[in-house]
Amino acid sequence: VNLSSRQALADLAHFVETMNYKKSWQSPAVGDTSVKWVTFGGSYPGMLAAWARLKYPNHIYAAVSNSAPIQPTINFAGYNDWVAFDMHYDRVGGTNSCLQVVTDGHAEIGQALKDEQYRKVADLFHICNASSLIDKKNANMFLGDGVITIPAQSNDPDCQNSPICNIDKLCDALVEERKHSSPMQTLAKIAQLQTGTDDDDSNNNTDDNCMELDWNETLKYLASPKKAQAGGLRSWLWQTCTEFGFYQTCETNSVCPYGRGYHELDMDLEICEKAFGVDAEQVKRSVQESTHYYGGWELNATRIISVNGDVDPWSVLALTNSGTAGTAAKVKSIRYGAAVHSQQCSLPTHWVKGASHHFWTHPVKGSDDQEVTDGRNIIYLQVMEWLAVDRKSMQELSSWTNFQRNLLRGNRND
Repeated sequence: VNLSSRQALADLAHFVETMNYKKSWQSPAVGDTSVKWVTFGGSYPGMLAAWARLKYPNHIYAAVSNSAPIQPTINFAGYNDWVAFDMHYDRVGGTNSCLQVVTDGHAEIGQALKDEQYRKVADLFHICNASSLIDKKNANMFLGDGVITIPAQSNDPDCQNSPICNIDKLCDALVEERKHSSPMQTLAKIAQLQTGTDDDDSNNNTDDNCMELDWNETLKYLASPKKAQAGGLRSWLWQTCTEFGFYQTCETNSVCPYGRGYHELDMDLEICEKAFGVDAEQVKRSVQESTHYYGGWELNATRIISVNGDVDPWSVLALTNSGTAGTAAKVKSIRYGAAVHSQQCSLPTHWVKGASHHFWTHPVKGSDDQEVTDGRNIIYLQVMEWLAVDRKSMQELSSWTNFQRNLLRGNRND
């Protein structure tokens, strides 16, 4: 199948071979090259960056793998567990009270549904048809992934596009609203702010602003090759079904902050079946095959630096100095005492504290935290060391980097 990580890596290797030949960087007779290729990537491209070095070591000299979940996992319950830890992570503005509001609010909604208070829930959250909540799969879709958006993966400490655009601002709003509302009402108010619906409009549940809950229609949409193309949605779903899994469940016995027990693995497996005709056993087999092919955390390679942010839920499956510890143990180790940087063997790792999903790969801003700047510098220095750039050149380039940073922060002295 053409749409796969293996094909992408083969394409990359072919590109390297072609460029080496066209630019006379490599002698076909000898096979050596004067050019050292280094792959860079974040998220899925970060996975490919690492695996390119793993599978094509004669083509790729080194790799920078950012926020890359290299451990294929069918049931990724750790994602939402990590979101819960983020909600009380003080470095990004989280508090215990904030997390409590979110978990209590979802529990209250769950109880309301059990008590058949469908109209109450529908009115609060502007659901078009209250009776749609009677269907268990519709209720799962509503509650299992959260009734509000928590920007753990995308957290930007300096965001300006919304009053509740990051964890700090969101937590402030949640805790403030909770002072005069129930947990469920608090979540409803935040949901209204995030979706732009008007709480004072009594017609919200019948106009274009209301939320349609229909699991079967969702499946039809995802099964449509034309409708579900936006943003690469369908292509990524295909790869989760045929290679990686990564299904972010919210199970009963977890610390997921949403509706616990409302997002079980069978929901995601049904998507694979309906959208692509890939049954549950095929999905499980494909994830196992990918783990065996690439090695997961047991990455049998050298010269790959893995960089992760400790706010990013995807770091649960990344190569880190925390090994294969469970989510709770990993969070505790990272945030309260683990070494930030590890030079173990030829697979160094680095944690960027306070950073979300490969945030340090974003364009440089004057508001960037020092941890983010340090992360960029560590990547740069590691790559320069691997490329055997002489120390004098490294010092000159490092000085230029410092000059740029000071200039951005308005600290230029000349």
